Amino acid sequence: MAFMLVAVVLFFTLVGVFVLSVYYKNLHREALNIAESKTLTALTSLADSPEFYCHSMKPNCVDADKVIGLINAVNKTNYKNFWDFSSLKIIKASGFGKSEEDMIECNWQNYPDCDSLIIFSKEDKKIKYERTVSSFIALCRKEYENGYTYEKCEIAKLIAGTEIKENKK
Repeated sequence: MAFMLVAVVLFFTLVGVFVLSVYYKNLHREALNIAESKTLTALTSLADSPEFYCHSMKPNCVDADKVIGLINAVNKTNYKNFWDFSSLKIIKASGFGKSEEDMIECNWQNYPDCDSLIIFSKEDKKIKYERTVSSFIALCRKEYENGYTYEKCEIAKLIAGTEIKENKK
């Protein structure tokens, strides 16, 4: 009888450990999904933030001239910790279909003849793994031609990363 009680307790203990391990695995996956949806929600409203929005008040429009200035500010200050993203970049239409190695990174010297505006990368924050989400935007900048200043816009992709924390068992 005592042997039978020990066996039943051991059986239910093993079942409990199995249920807890499945629950923990689902909990980790759910936390990652919540972090990713938080990034996507922040990304959709990022184009309307003062650091990015166009003065023409177009919806989902990013001012490329502000972004190129922001890239310089991020490199000199701790501005990259302003957002909870693991990385933040903009890929212009000229960079669509190109690999990361073939893209020309924007800086003061080659702007606007470049493909990607990297505000900060996961390497800047020393992050090992990330999952990215993106949203299409209108990327506009001021152009001067034939004595007139106008706003030239092109399609681009705003990409933000979410850190994936290692699942330590």
